[in-house]
Amino acid sequence: MLRQSDITQAFRDSIAVNPKGYRYLRTRDFVCALQRRGIHFSGAEANQWIERYQNQFVDKTPDESENRLWMMRNMGRVL
Repeated sequence: MLRQSDITQAFRDSIAVNPKGYRYLRTRDFVCALQRRGIHFSGAEANQWIERYQNQFVDKTPDESENRLWMMRNMGRVL
């Protein structure tokens, strides 16, 4: 049985911070973090989960790739 807390923690673990201080993640990094916890999502399933449960992140992918670039709304600067 999937636990939302494990999925949420994998999501948090996959968030990166760029040199300018903006938070972002790629779908592939999220899927890898899930796999380390024994949870197997496809890229499409991971994107659907992000769209449903992480409304503070927005898709900034320039094409229709499954490996999307998600950025925190308002750029998510770490102060």
